[in-house]
Amino acid sequence: MTAGPSERVAAMLTLLRPVADEIVVALDDRAGNEDARTLAGVADVVVPFPYAEPVDRPLPWLFRHCSGDWVLLVDDDEIPSRRLIYALPSLVAADDVTHYWLRRQWLYPDALHWLDDHPWRTDYQLRLVLRDHRLVRFPDETHIPIEALGPCRYIDAPLYHADCLLRSAPERLAKAQRYERLRPGQRIAGGPMNHVFHLPERRPALSQAAVPEEDVVLIDETLSAAPVRRAPRGRLAQPATREEIDRFWSGRLPRESDYRARLELVDPVEEMFAAEQRTIAVRVENLGGQLWPWGGADIQLATRWLDPDGSVVREGLWSPFPADLPPSQADVVPVNVVAPGRPGLYRLLLDLIHDRVRWFGCELSVEVAVRPSCRVGVAGDDRSVERALTELTEERPHVEPVVIERPGPGPPRFGAPRVTDLHAYLFEGAPTVRPLWAPTLLARTARLFRAARRLRRGREIGPLPRGARELLAGLAQCGLLLVVGTAEADTCALWERAALVHTARTLGVEVELAEGALPRAQGPLDRILLRIIR
Repeated sequence: MTAGPSERVAAMLTLLRPVADEIVVALDDRAGNEDARTLAGVADVVVPFPYAEPVDRPLPWLFRHCSGDWVLLVDDDEIPSRRLIYALPSLVAADDVTHYWLRRQWLYPDALHWLDDHPWRTDYQLRLVLRDHRLVRFPDETHIPIEALGPCRYIDAPLYHADCLLRSAPERLAKAQRYERLRPGQRIAGGPMNHVFHLPERRPALSQAAVPEEDVVLIDETLSAAPVRRAPRGRLAQPATREEIDRFWSGRLPRESDYRARLELVDPVEEMFAAEQRTIAVRVENLGGQLWPWGGADIQLATRWLDPDGSVVREGLWSPFPADLPPSQADVVPVNVVAPGRPGLYRLLLDLIHDRVRWFGCELSVEVAVRPSCRVGVAGDDRSVERALTELTEERPHVEPVVIERPGPGPPRFGAPRVTDLHAYLFEGAPTVRPLWAPTLLARTARLFRAARRLRRGREIGPLPRGARELLAGLAQCGLLLVVGTAEADTCALWERAALVHTARTLGVEVELAEGALPRAQGPLDRILLRIIR
């Protein structure tokens, strides 16, 4: 896609002509008729189109003008290296990948050097893809114009980016600000992504590397290209309309009549356990006039949970379409659902949502009884936990165990989900001197219990270290805490176990102490802690 100048673009495309079966150029309406004739001398097809933001808007439409098995995307301010040109035939001959990421090297401050510094050094771009619409999608997201499924490779043969040579600093600043407005808040290398990439002069002491001599000649010939009269090679297609282009663009706004659908449960959902995650099948029929794209596009199937009063108690997950859904067709969509954490009677609402635009308003409402959780928290030493998990599998196969353990340097020791124990929260950074030790632990433990009471009442728990928040959230989803094994016969281990047990009871979780789970008391404080546990 380009608006010119056509002489430079034609010179760049001439480099690719020996290895390309077909060159397709989309020429936006800021260019003139002479530009179209110049580009037709090197391209097979030149298609005029009306320009509109965002810049990648025509990309899915342009793909449909290509007929080859593979498509290489090149911007008009880029220049392929000689290594890349030589590599292309072997890359597209591979049968074990569906796409390639090409390394883009930013030329700066001249055509002899490129930025060998973060983040420019690792600017890999998805540019070479199989032209298979089952594997490729085009998100409406700035700087992510294309996504591909399947195995891929990263290619070090560079594609040179000449933006810093072709535009002045004020022009690049305006470009960065325009991109920032389209998708604000992106960060990289400690700064705003668009400003960091496009304004390298703002970074002191940048590392630079020399461009190979064979590429210096190639870059210089492209950037200094003079007008060349060429015999027309390709055809000049009829100008595209805005409607033709936006038909394939995921960011298009449908008409009011397109926000229509019919939802139907394939299998009934009458009850779930608290905090249970389940996949349910929903048949979705497209009653509008536009295609809904697959794989995480802007239109998805979303869920919400309502209490008997009609208040939203939980915003659910979004589920994408598994394949494109054309108008007047229906498909089954697997929907991921997570039940509320508290037992009760709820309504599950399913509806289509257009991200950042609106709900469709075609709600399907299902009454669901949420039963007490079948999750069981398991705490103890490794050997006892392993034995308890085996017994639970054999004797209570309907429960889902959650292991409460201290994270170690290696992988998780058990296959069950796990949450971090209280050791780090209680003891990290605590004084080692006994007179100061107890007040610190008392303060931290009291803070934990207050947070547990607030969580049980459905209120915000306030600031807590991440590990303690995860423990509270994990325990709150359990119906039972099973304490197994023998606790270490020291006051710190007993304090930690007493805090865990009392936290569970504060949350309304039943506690079961396995035989031998408690040691003998060694002193007055130990006896107090044991009474709390019992």
